[in-house]
Amino acid sequence: MTRGYVRLWRKSLDAGWIKNHKLWVFWSYCLMKASWKEYDAIVGSQTVPLMPGQFVFGRKVASQETGLTEREIRTIIDFLKKAGNMTIKPTNKFSIITIINWTTYQSEAIENDQLNDQPPTNKGPHTSIKALKNKKTFSSDSTEIRIAELLLEKIISRNPNFKKPNLQSWAIHIDQMIRIDERTIEDIQSVIEWSQEDKFWQNNVLSTGKLREKFDQLYLKMGSNENGVKKEAWEI
Repeated sequence: MTRGYVRLWRKSLDAGWIKNHKLWVFWSYCLMKASWKEYDAIVGSQTVPLMPGQFVFGRKVASQETGLTEREIRTIIDFLKKAGNMTIKPTNKFSIITIINWTTYQSEAIENDQLNDQPPTNKGPHTSIKALKNKKTFSSDSTEIRIAELLLEKIISRNPNFKKPNLQSWAIHIDQMIRIDERTIEDIQSVIEWSQEDKFWQNNVLSTGKLREKFDQLYLKMGSNENGVKKEAWEI
């Protein structure tokens, strides 16, 4: 198995994180330490179940591996917690750090790591990648599912008899909008809300697939409408 890689988002540059070298070192360290899949870590004689975006953390070990002091690490963790980029759950012997929105921002890297974990076949890499994407599922509290549910709720509020779709299928389109089309989460949410209030578009955007197809047109239309409101958010 290869060691894989993680994605770095340019919002980190815009936010000035790179200027704070110690913050950048520790944040990069956390991204590389985080698990890309569910697995059971063995810590001493204890089994610790981890979800994607989580890792077992200890300040002393982190200090040795990053060159930062334990005090510096404690200060940086407090900053990242307040910024909404991570949570930390302490136990008697260690802590579990969780990177917020890991699946949303690292999904492409996860797919490639999954591909590297697969035994070689004679079908070629393109077939393997497609098969992996078809197996991809989203947890009920994932950003992709929550955005899909937002659109569904707006539609059902007007038409209670609307046939409930497969939310996993709808979430795939949201995932593609974020990863491939590079839409921001706040823009997707704003376009959904605007389109479902517009008398014309509310009857023409009845799936996330249609939302993705018409996104540019909807976004421009929303921007020209004085009632179009964009939500502000900042995430890494």
